[in-house]
Amino acid sequence: MVLRKVVAILLAILPVLLFAVEPIKVVRSEKEIVVLTRFEEYHFDLEKGILKDFYTLVDGRKHVFTYGNDGFDVLDEGTPLTVIEEPIVTGVGKVSEGFSDEVSIVYNYGYVKKIFTIKNDENYTFFVDIESSKPVEVTVPRVSVDTSTDRYLENYFASFNPGTRTLVLLKHDEGLLFEGTLKINGQKRFIVFMGPNKRTLIKKAFPEDYDVLIKALVKIPGFNKWYDPVFYGLVWFFWWLKDLTKNFGWAIVLFTLIVRLILYPLYHAQTKSLINMRKLQPQIEAIKKKYKDPTKQQEALLKLYREAGVNPASGCLMLLIQLPIFMLLWSVIRYYVEEFAYSGNFLIWKDLSAGGFSNNWLFLIITIVASYYTTLLTSQDARTAWQGIIMSVIFPFLFVGLPSGLFLYYATNTLIQLAVTYYTYKRYKIKGLTTRELLGLPKKA
Repeated sequence: MVLRKVVAILLAILPVLLFAVEPIKVVRSEKEIVVLTRFEEYHFDLEKGILKDFYTLVDGRKHVFTYGNDGFDVLDEGTPLTVIEEPIVTGVGKVSEGFSDEVSIVYNYGYVKKIFTIKNDENYTFFVDIESSKPVEVTVPRVSVDTSTDRYLENYFASFNPGTRTLVLLKHDEGLLFEGTLKINGQKRFIVFMGPNKRTLIKKAFPEDYDVLIKALVKIPGFNKWYDPVFYGLVWFFWWLKDLTKNFGWAIVLFTLIVRLILYPLYHAQTKSLINMRKLQPQIEAIKKKYKDPTKQQEALLKLYREAGVNPASGCLMLLIQLPIFMLLWSVIRYYVEEFAYSGNFLIWKDLSAGGFSNNWLFLIITIVASYYTTLLTSQDARTAWQGIIMSVIFPFLFVGLPSGLFLYYATNTLIQLAVTYYTYKRYKIKGLTTRELLGLPKKA
């Protein structure tokens, strides 16, 4: 009865813990309006009606843009206009000043009205609407003081910062001057992408012009990295899996399975090397007891390895080959953290971009249990088994704050590792330890 009540309570609070969505907030002070989304932080000046600062909030708070006479200032014959009344903020909810879909900030300059619109989605886009009864100019934002990274394209302006790897893409339809201003006469809307250099998000923001944009952007110094062909090949492959499964969680599982299948020969070679070394362990211990002199001991060990056809370094070599591959795959999963937040529902998880114990506790248990049995399979004695088990318990806790999408990849990988180890050890008839042997209990009669 007590157990049933505990389960009922857990089922009741799980939706609160796992399905909670942070509201986007608007904070107003005497000098500015701050709009906080899941991954963005906008600072708008009250008097000038310009964008002062912009931060991304994915990997900590990163300063992307700061005002330098380029924050969508409205100019009349080169003179900046000032706001004539308090800006109007629309779309803000009553609870915690949050809103669900979008918020707009309306600035009135008299004969010019400017509206900033920020949507609640995974993309780093916002909209700037200008309504003017006479010709004016609007400044264009840059993320870099180095104008050599600016590009003036047909219907687009681009500014790239190689240091922070951030980008501004502004879509316009006419009137872009070399000095970086836009001519406005009547009503215009500009779509602005301001954020990390992520091609999937750029494609979402400007799907109709993506191919043309990328051809121009890759020519900017520092825009590409040397491993981009491989990295983005995996990124788009993962995106295809997401379209196939219609779910980011199942795409992660399928992605991990396919990669592990491709890399199975490496795992098999590594495991086989460990098994061969394990079979030689009694002879190795005998040599160590027989020869106390390090030189003679080493010569005897090398002779043993040569006669058995075993390379003791092969297991480590295979591991070293796999590490950069898994770092790359980890980066691919990490790449999609924004999409995880808004369309990353998977089983009981609503937001695969959220981390912490409340979101990752189940993955934590799965990882620890799978690692426990893998350690038992691969250990020869209780001492080494306990060392491995302690590490397998501590290690996952180091990553408990990571997004659930990454922990799903980690947990899936651990389960696959258990399955591969079990299959390989059973194939070569290698027995591991049992839980009773680990605890030093006598065998069952």
